[in-house]
Formats: sequence, C-alpha cells, structure tokens
Amino acid sequence: MTFAALLTSIIVFGIFYFLVSDGVRIFGKISLKDFFLSTRWYPTYEDAEFGILALLAGTLSVTGLTLAMAIPMGFICAIFLAEFSGKKSHDAIKYIFELMAGIPSVVLGSFGLKYVSRWLMEHFPLQIWTGLNVMNASLMLSVLAMPYFVTLMEDALRAVPIDQKEASLALGANMTGTIFRILLPQARSGILNAIILGTNRVIGETMVVLMIAGGATMIPSSIFDPVRPLTSAIAGEMGEVELGSTHYFALFMIGVVLMVISTAFTLIAMKLKRSKEK
Repeated sequence: MTFAALLTSIIVFGIFYFLVSDGVRIFGKISLKDFFLSTRWYPTYEDAEFGILALLAGTLSVTGLTLAMAIPMGFICAIFLAEFSGKKSHDAIKYIFELMAGIPSVVLGSFGLKYVSRWLMEHFPLQIWTGLNVMNASLMLSVLAMPYFVTLMEDALRAVPIDQKEASLALGANMTGTIFRILLPQARSGILNAIILGTNRVIGETMVVLMIAGGATMIPSSIFDPVRPLTSAIAGEMGEVELGSTHYFALFMIGVVLMVISTAFTLIAMKLKRSKEK
C-alpha cells in the first residue's frame, strides 16, 4: 500500500515536472509579456507569434457562459430532486442524468456541429456569421456539466440533518423559507464544491470546443463570436508541431497554464470539503 501511494505521488509530480520543464523553455525564445499579454497566436507564420491572451479569453468566455446556464438549471434540478420529487420521478430524472453523464463528448460535438449550429444560423441570422461559436460550445458543455452539478448539489442538500428542516417547518416556516434560510446556508460549502468541480470539468474539456467553438484566435465581443480555447489549441496543433520547436514549447506552456487553473480549483474544492466536514 505504501509503495502504491508513493508510486502514484511520483507519477503525479512527474507529470507536473514534465509539463513545467518543457513549458518554461518558451521564455528563452519570447518574453513573458508577449506570451501572456499578446492576442496574436500565429505559430506557423514566418515571423511566428505566440500570444495566448485571445486563447485564454476564449476559454474564459466559453466557461463563463456555460456556468451561467448550467449552474442555475442544476441548482433548480437539485432542489427538486432533494425536496420535492417523488420516488418515481426522482429515479426517472436521475436515470436521465446518468445517461447524460455517459454521452461521449465527441457525440455532443457532432450534435452541435450538425444541428445546433444550423439552429443558431436560422434563429440569429443578423447576430452571427458562423454557427460555430461561444454559444454553441456553451450549450453543449452545459449538457456535459449538468450531471456533475445536479448530483453533487443534491448530495450537499441531502447531507443537511433532517431535524433542521423539521424544526423550521414545525416553527411555522414554509418550504421555500426553509430551503433558502436553513438548507442552503448549511449546504453552502457542498454547493460551492460542486460548482468548482464542475467548472474544472468544463475548463478541461477538449473535444467539444475543438469541434464547435469556431477555432478563431480572437477576443470575443459577443456570445456569437467564434473562439479558440486553450484546450482546442493544444489538441489541434500538438500532432503536427515540430519536436523541440518554439511552437512545441508554447503548447506545453499552455498545458502548464491549464494545469495551474485546474490545480487552483481542486485546492479550493478540497479546502471547502474540509470546512464542510468540520
């Protein structure tokens, strides 16, 4: 058991070292400012440029819109499942979310590519010039993230001791007041944990954004603009990049940026979990 634990730790830290050791070598080629603050990502040009600001903006815009849609819907579904649904409706809805969790991301990307993009072009013809954009990617990522939000939020609500709810109702509070004044404050850390873990999942998704986010290296001015998130840049370019080139190191540094973001969210979730247990 000790050997297995140490081996796992070594592998994890080895991955960190592997990414960082190759990623930081980009700064021997370009400056830190040009890499993080430039919007010009043209790695194949004769005078190549490696600014990731537009890629980072694409990641943040897709993630932000996804959370704006998925969190309220997941929150409402979690409250319904935890407090209002009967056994049959609860089992049916949970079964649907379990099916959603098993859908491969490439299938969601294909659906967005063929149907959602066409729907957006038909219903928003004046606002968009391509159906592959932030909105399309966010809609599909919402479907991908909903099972995480609903399951974890419901677990947090069900973890609140039932005598707290019964005491509130016995003192004359209605169900709405009990939910918002008793259940939610006590389940707050669990709900925040669900949001952080779901956000981590959305940020790290690759196939959906690669297929339907549009692939344009630009800072979006609306939800109907195409973008190229960080993960899609790595997936789309790593297979053709020259080993040991500046472009190669730049892609690894993008991986480091994603790793830092993911690790930060994971540490926050762990801290919230400890606070909840305490």
